[in-house]
Amino acid sequence: MSVACFALIRGEVQTPQYTGPWLYGPPDARWTVTEFADLECPYCKTYTPVLKAWVQQQKDVNLQWHHLPLDFHGLAAVHEAKLAECAGKLGGASAFWQVVDQTFERTRSNGLGFKGSLDSSTIDHQTLETCTATDKQVAQLIDRHIEEAAKAGITATPTLIIEDHQTGRSLKLEGMADDTTLLSAIDWLSTSEAGQK
Repeated sequence: MSVACFALIRGEVQTPQYTGPWLYGPPDARWTVTEFADLECPYCKTYTPVLKAWVQQQKDVNLQWHHLPLDFHGLAAVHEAKLAECAGKLGGASAFWQVVDQTFERTRSNGLGFKGSLDSSTIDHQTLETCTATDKQVAQLIDRHIEEAAKAGITATPTLIIEDHQTGRSLKLEGMADDTTLLSAIDWLSTSEAGQK
């Protein structure tokens, strides 16, 4: 008898575990825009919905989140990063992005956080809070994201890295890149590819 069947007989609820990265857009896209962001960053709060809307209009681009809770945003930023990551772990990419969207809608930003709890039809609130408070893998992942950002010289949010999966080339953009800048970056990476053949 499988462990899952045995658990069901005993009346335990098995919570599925998903693994990231949490992509928004087609998973097999040629281009990935990785956003280094902080859920307490007022610029990210303004920019992320715009970036998601742009990605949604592109056929061969996806968006990936990279946690970078800034020190001066305190515990609220770290807590929200854990909350989002736990939502992804418990409910997959759609749950992750739902928590990102709701956090940006509700936060007062700059370390002030939000009051109350998030709405989720797919994840039990208590399970989400328990994961946020106790899951060591989630805490380690966020620490690893912070270390990776530091190694890449990224200290501000939002910062983007656009990667071409065909060539492995990438480009870093700091700040809130508009549509024209994003398309120019992709075009530049494509032109660089042509120039090196």
